Amino acid sequence: MNKTILEIKQLSTSFKTDRGFLKAVDGVSFSLQEGEILGVVGESGCGKSVTMQSVMRLYDESRKSVDYGGEILLENTNLFSLTSEKMQEIRGRDISMIFQDALSALDPVFTVGNQIEEMLKIHTDLNPPERKAKAIELLKLVGINSPEKRVDQYPHEFSGGMRQRIMIAIALSCHPKLLIADEPTTALDVTIQAQIIDLLLELNKKLSMSIILITHDMSVIAQVCHRVIVMYLGQIVEEAEVCDLFDHPTHPYTKGLIRSIPNIANERPEELFVIKGTVPLLSEVPQGCRFAPRCSYAKDICFATMPDLKQIDKAHNVRCWLVEEGGTDHAE
Repeated sequence: MNKTILEIKQLSTSFKTDRGFLKAVDGVSFSLQEGEILGVVGESGCGKSVTMQSVMRLYDESRKSVDYGGEILLENTNLFSLTSEKMQEIRGRDISMIFQDALSALDPVFTVGNQIEEMLKIHTDLNPPERKAKAIELLKLVGINSPEKRVDQYPHEFSGGMRQRIMIAIALSCHPKLLIADEPTTALDVTIQAQIIDLLLELNKKLSMSIILITHDMSVIAQVCHRVIVMYLGQIVEEAEVCDLFDHPTHPYTKGLIRSIPNIANERPEELFVIKGTVPLLSEVPQGCRFAPRCSYAKDICFATMPDLKQIDKAHNVRCWLVEEGGTDHAE
């Protein structure tokens, strides 16, 4: 994992509202190596999806309702410097995204083969017979039985897990360098979730494809990822290799997420740990540390001044005043 595929530098994304522009992503920086699986975790409303949709430049920039800042470097090409037409060429070809609701993402009036072939028509020079043959090959790659028959079927004729596999087939159609998976196992039963995760791992190994996995499920992160970013209210609060994060979680928010994982090994049921409060609205971002109002160990400085994201160990960064004071062992 030596080649850097993606490098994000101080990314910010703001949306125009009646109260002016509100910043949903604030100073996010990280990099992704070739063949690496990076997990992005946090509660709903923490900015995970907005960050990755900003990487894809999916928001309508022509209406002046979104404002970007920073740099997104895809193999040293700043995506913010590209025209809309050039960015359209990169989407699907170099970067693909799997959305969490496959039924909404797939068009119900076109066959799944048509929808895979549409991507091939835009980004390749394949003729119609070659495109159909490629669509069948992709359905087979993602584990759909009888692909020669099912390529001509419609989305409603597939189960939820199969529709998610079709979304993966569409995303893989042009062999992208980077695959962004936005909660790909949401609303699927646990057996199908495991199959989708196994499929992503197999594709990562077989194709040496870099993957960014967005999720709120820490158990999935532990199973799949090489490195993890924990986000809270538009900022990175902790970043580490996956084993280091679970063995030595440092930020109180990270510790809370890990403690909230159910432990089936317990001999008797225990009340699940819950992080008190909820993620604030963007119009109500607190001064100082953004997690301070929900943190049981916050001090005066936490409410007054924003801590920087600082390195505490090799490849382990944390944004917390408790670290500044010599450790967070007491912040359980």
